[in-house]
This record gives sequence, structure tokens and C-alpha cells, in this order.
Amino acid sequence: MHIVVIFINVGSYHAARLRAAYSACQQKGWQFTAVQVTDDTLEHPWGNLEREITFPLKTLLPKGLISSYAERAAAVIPSFLENLQPNIVVIPGWGFPVSRAAVSWCKRHKVASIVMSETKWDDEPRQWWKEKLKFWLCISKFDAALVGGELHRDYLMKLGFPRDRIFFGYDAVDNDYFAQQAQAAKLSPASARQRQPKIPTKPYFIVVTRLLKRKNVYRLVEAFAAYRQQIGTEQAWNLVICGSGEEEPVIRNLILAKQLHDCVHLTGFISYQAIGDWYGLANAFIHPALQEPWGLVLNEACAAGLPILCSHTVGAGYELVQDGKNGLLFDPESIQDITRVLLTIHQLNADERINMGQLSQKIVANFSPQTFADGLINTIHIATKNNK
Repeated sequence: MHIVVIFINVGSYHAARLRAAYSACQQKGWQFTAVQVTDDTLEHPWGNLEREITFPLKTLLPKGLISSYAERAAAVIPSFLENLQPNIVVIPGWGFPVSRAAVSWCKRHKVASIVMSETKWDDEPRQWWKEKLKFWLCISKFDAALVGGELHRDYLMKLGFPRDRIFFGYDAVDNDYFAQQAQAAKLSPASARQRQPKIPTKPYFIVVTRLLKRKNVYRLVEAFAAYRQQIGTEQAWNLVICGSGEEEPVIRNLILAKQLHDCVHLTGFISYQAIGDWYGLANAFIHPALQEPWGLVLNEACAAGLPILCSHTVGAGYELVQDGKNGLLFDPESIQDITRVLLTIHQLNADERINMGQLSQKIVANFSPQTFADGLINTIHIATKNNK
């Protein structure tokens, strides 16, 4: 049996899952090949991944062929799969041209296919007839599905995908890596600050996101200004925003207008290799997005042992945040509600926040690379059965 798993670009998240999947396939005596559409890191500069790529990996379009890669990948994938001769093809979603081309190839060659999905109903406004058409034209061609959580399963079921062909485990990170990195920083803050001199000396909230409008960082900064006014400038924590993007100039202007330049830190992108120090010394993590199918940074922050403040529209929040226990959920469109959770978490004592962080780690333990591998094996069995 030859298993082929396709991703658009293999970064640290994917590598952790693929290592676990490769190991599981080896134990069964199956051949395993990971395929990335491009080795260009696109919007995620992952850093050096040589140590993390311990599984067979092929690249469809090497760096330098990135222009119009989506259409080119769709044209190239049929002959690529023809050469690999897989028995199962695991495909990222159905919206990418390469995904649709891959599942069409599978149908023509009677090869079982699995869709990996983290789409939920409220990600965007939807019309029933368009959803049904999408299901009929593409999604129904898949033999099984590997999804992030219940909201993603419910969406597929609403479209008509059979429940018994849907399994969990898609959205996972290397929990042990983030736990160990954060713990090392907590045990030796001075060493962490030596490695990362820009980490504030004051306590801080941390956000890790791209600076796009839907990520809602502008509104978070407004709420932070209100929090700071209520708690007092001396007692207030700082706000660290790790990431870059098109909204950065607007956010910088707001920070200046609110006179927050001494307490709101725009760090730019922080690499996978460095982010553990920033998590380790933070007091709480915030995910303020207006819309997010999942949000793997939530997995990272939970694994790092942080209390979580999360918009109720973030897919991962449904699975990883128990409101009032390991974190707090809020309405991302309400500055007042975001301010409320900032104040609430600030007013807890250190032990209460530590307990929250420990619960975060227990919850995210159910979303590990091994969970991805187990879910993949389950989908392979059911997809093979349904493709006969």
C-alpha cells in the first residue's frame, strides 16, 4: 500500500504530523510519500526545517516557479501521481485547483481519496444552492475525511457527507516541542531574554498572528487601551503582537494615536525556533480573529501552558477553550467584551493562571501529531473499504 499525503507547503506544523504518519505507516509496512506543491514558504517563513523532514518528501513546483503556481500545480499533479502510483491520496481541502485536480485523478484511476478539512459553516456567508453544488461537483468524490474538530465534521455532514466516513485529528502541532521550549524559558527568564532581547521585562499578553483585517488586531489594541485606562498604567501588562502583514501601518498609527508605543510591541514575524521563549514568559495568550477556520497558534499556546483568551468565532476555541476554566471566550466585534476578558485574566492571581495553563496542556494533549496519525489510519481503512 502506498500512501501519498499532499500539502501546499510543508512547514513545521505539517512536518510534525507527517513524521507521526510516516512512523504509523512504517509499522504497517506501507510505503509513504509526502508531497508539497511548492517549497516556497509563501506567507510562513518557517526557518530551517532540515532536522524536521525525516520522511520522504517530494516537491511539485520547486522555488522559482511560484508565479501562477496554483494553475500550474493542477496541470502537473496528474502525471506526478501517475509516476507515484499511490493506493490512497490524502488531499488538502477542495478549494485549491491542485486539490480538485488530485481528486479527479483519483476518481478516474479508481484510487481512494481522503480530504483534510477545517472548513466550518460560519467561516463566510453561505447560500444553500452553492453549497449543494460544491458538494455534488467536488466534495462527494472523496471516500473519507480527516477534520479538525466537531464544527468541521458538522459542516461536512450538513452538506451530505456520511458521518461514519469522517474522523478527527487534522489540526495538530508538536505539543512536546512548545511545552519544552516554554518551560525552558520559564525556568531561566534571563537566558530567554538573552536569546530574545526584545521580550519585555513587564508581564505581557501575547498575540501571534498575521496582521490582516480579519485577524482583528486593530480592535484588540483599542480594547487594550481601555483595559490599560481601567487597570492603571503602572499595574497594566504590556501587549506583544508577533507577526506582520498589510494592516501593520494602520495598527502602528493607532498605537501612536493612543500613546501606547511604550507598552504595545510589534515584533514582526517570530520564527518557529524562537517563539517558545515568547510563549514561555507571557502571562496569557489572545486570539482576537473575526473569522478563523481553526487557528493552530491556539494549539501552540495551550501546549506552552498559557491561559487562553479567544474569540468565539475561532474554530480551535470550540475544542481547546473551556470558558472560565482554561481561558475565556469573547465577542470579537465588541471592544467592551475584549476589554472584559483582559481585565478578568489580569485580576486572577498567579496560581489561578498557572492552573489554567496546566488545563490548557491537558486539553491540547488530545490534539497531538499522534492523533493526526491515528485519524489518518482510520480514514485510510474506511476510504479503502468505500472505494472497492
